[in-house]
Amino acid sequence: MRYLRSVICGRYDHSVLSVLFLGTFMFLVSSSHPLQAGTFDAENRSDVRKIRSDLRAAQFLSKATFGPTQAMIDDLSIRIRQVGYRRACGEWIDNQFTLPASSHEQVARDMVAADNRTITEASVGIANYRYQAWWHIALTREDQLRQKVAWALSQIFVIGDSGTGFNNNTSRNIGNGEQSLPDWLGMSNYYDMLANHADGNYRDLLGDVTFHECMGVYLSAYRNRKADLAKGRWPDENYAREIMQLFSIGLYELRQDGRLKVNDQGELIPTYDNEGITELARLFTGFKSQHNTSTSFYTGRNYGAPMEMHYQEHDNNVGYTDVLGEPGFGNNVGSKTLFGTTLTALPDPLTTEAALAEVNEGLDVIAGHENVPPFICRLLIQRMVKSNPSRAYTRRVTRKFRDNGQGVRGDMQAVIKAILLDPEAVRGQRALRKREPLRVEVVTRGTEHSRLREPIQRVTSLIRALRPSSNYAKSDPTTNVPYMALVGGLRDDIGQMPFRAPSVFNYYLADYQPPGELIGYRPSQRIPREGLFAPEYQVLTAVTSNRTMNRFSSWTRNRNVRYKMRDGVELTISFDLSEELELAKDNANLPEILRRFDLLLCHGSLSEETKTSIISAITSESTAVSDNDIRLEEALLAVLLSPDCAIEE
Repeated sequence: MRYLRSVICGRYDHSVLSVLFLGTFMFLVSSSHPLQAGTFDAENRSDVRKIRSDLRAAQFLSKATFGPTQAMIDDLSIRIRQVGYRRACGEWIDNQFTLPASSHEQVARDMVAADNRTITEASVGIANYRYQAWWHIALTREDQLRQKVAWALSQIFVIGDSGTGFNNNTSRNIGNGEQSLPDWLGMSNYYDMLANHADGNYRDLLGDVTFHECMGVYLSAYRNRKADLAKGRWPDENYAREIMQLFSIGLYELRQDGRLKVNDQGELIPTYDNEGITELARLFTGFKSQHNTSTSFYTGRNYGAPMEMHYQEHDNNVGYTDVLGEPGFGNNVGSKTLFGTTLTALPDPLTTEAALAEVNEGLDVIAGHENVPPFICRLLIQRMVKSNPSRAYTRRVTRKFRDNGQGVRGDMQAVIKAILLDPEAVRGQRALRKREPLRVEVVTRGTEHSRLREPIQRVTSLIRALRPSSNYAKSDPTTNVPYMALVGGLRDDIGQMPFRAPSVFNYYLADYQPPGELIGYRPSQRIPREGLFAPEYQVLTAVTSNRTMNRFSSWTRNRNVRYKMRDGVELTISFDLSEELELAKDNANLPEILRRFDLLLCHGSLSEETKTSIISAITSESTAVSDNDIRLEEALLAVLLSPDCAIEE
């Protein structure tokens, strides 16, 4: 085994190939030592430079986008040769953040209109447009980095569509003749908020997450009432717990390089306790739907606007003990205290302005906690680059979070730039120049520098790489590109889908370790055996493995992705493989075909062993393929199902 992977041998019924695919719970890893991946032949020194810059461009774009296209690789590769890797990629990042943010809500509205529907129409699976808009943006829009960051943020500040009413077509009167956003568009609005904060500030992001009604409904901050001791009612603690555990500081105190702190007894140090949760729960009270005319705490939902403060239900510092005779029973006990910081005392009588000011002061305290930079930065590194960042990598990014160089804390653009441009972000593989014959050899560094590709990323990368086109009858009015859409039901096949996280803990835990023995891995000083994580393996099951293989088999065999939409209309996303089909007429061109697929789908990590096996299977006497269609199909499918493609270096 060359690197982090699980292996099964499967049989593709239509194929002459026996293919490797991820589908077991075994956690098989290789040595941490570098091992050779692929080889790229070169004609001269100039060709060597181009190959190396192509590989670095592809590797960078695989982390910064939903999948590189050949045109994107070519453009960035040219710039790398002109000004160097770091400057070229830095310019690319800066340019990406100047692009207008694609709106999922607007694209969904446009798609509904294109199909001659209304956004409140019933019985047409209206919520499916939410998924279709996400896929269209991920597959076609230019603001790839912003959307990739939004995807990462959506797996930290998680909401899901199960059991919350987020799929309803309901729209409500909010006064002055205006209607609220239909429930099903609320999550699109929330996602757009995350995308808009991709180059913003963490504190602002935390505030908008807190006040977004989708989050309020999902984690019970919506209509959260102050205590009533006589009735035995206490503020709901759900959001108070999760904002600390998942959105800001985590469970245990961290060093700035991400390592866990321990006390003198060698024990982990909790960041908060039950008393801290109870105290913070008092802060998140009094939130209601925004309404133009009604002041009622019970006005219906409005997912298109931040929640308002209903100060009458905001905790006004009344004591929380229900034991008669104890200090504070039913009496004013003073201001709330968070992490040792006492908030400004509330006035009596309480006002809306004072209640809001207290909430924002409390959010300032949370965002200013010393745990926030290493906790959030490590999660972002995991979602964008690698599962096991080194202490040095985490510390460098954390330092940028603490101060962007201009005295600003929480600058998300600076953090994302630090993550993607860090030397460790591209240290998973090296492209080495070799002579006699002149060539470029790709060397991978092994387990510690790799991760299992997210299921979503595997799908988007495949479609974007193969020059897709759509038969959708209508086009995106912003880009004039026909809509490309998939549906949320794909989650059952691949284990992941936008807006459909199974719980607030995301599709997988950041510290997930697959069961089974670590085989062949020699712990290093960087990452000991017990600290090696592989989050994406949590959605890898026998079911998702087989279903993903079947999906890829169908898509490659038909050279398209088909989805049956409403009213029996079949949407088809077709792949343009005309150039490769022409090459596939001759077995001698198989290495060139694999080189192309390697660059676009594996970013240079397709091993010579895998290439040799594929070519042998297609050309051997016992299994020789004469039809160029099938020959190409077999080559593409074998690449897609190889561990080399499933693992991102």
